[in-house]
Amino acid sequence: MIARLSTLRQRPDSIQVEADLNQLVGEALDRVNEMPDIELMRELQPLPRILADREQIQSVVTNLVLNARDALGAGGRIQVRTELRGAGRVVLSVVDNGCGMSQAFLKESLFRPFQSTKKKGLGIGLFQSRAIVQAHGGGMHVESEIGKGTTFLVSFPVYDEK
Repeated sequence: MIARLSTLRQRPDSIQVEADLNQLVGEALDRVNEMPDIELMRELQPLPRILADREQIQSVVTNLVLNARDALGAGGRIQVRTELRGAGRVVLSVVDNGCGMSQAFLKESLFRPFQSTKKKGLGIGLFQSRAIVQAHGGGMHVESEIGKGTTFLVSFPVYDEK
């Protein structure tokens, strides 16, 4: 486990191929276990292709959705959307109406390893997810408000076939 955790500090190895973000998101959502009493909404817009390591991007989607699920109570809602922003970026958003996070936690701890708001959380999922997104030339932005929920925006560059 120590060896695995030490690799988190390094850029993740990836084999990037031309991929459809909607397909990766759909496959990741299909693998998420049942979420009783939680509404999962998909809004996947037609997108140009990206360069991606399929397994790594699916692990990012899975991590974001499971984190959203863990922030919800019964009757909660998770929205997973994709869209094209401008000519050069595709954006994945994962929005929940859960407990939210404080601005202090967002600023100081969210992407730090071993920092978690969960009682049993290790605090490595978002750290690793952000490293994967950055290794793909992407970015991750988060907005959250206590008692209202959280929005994760993950952007990737469009694949240029030149």
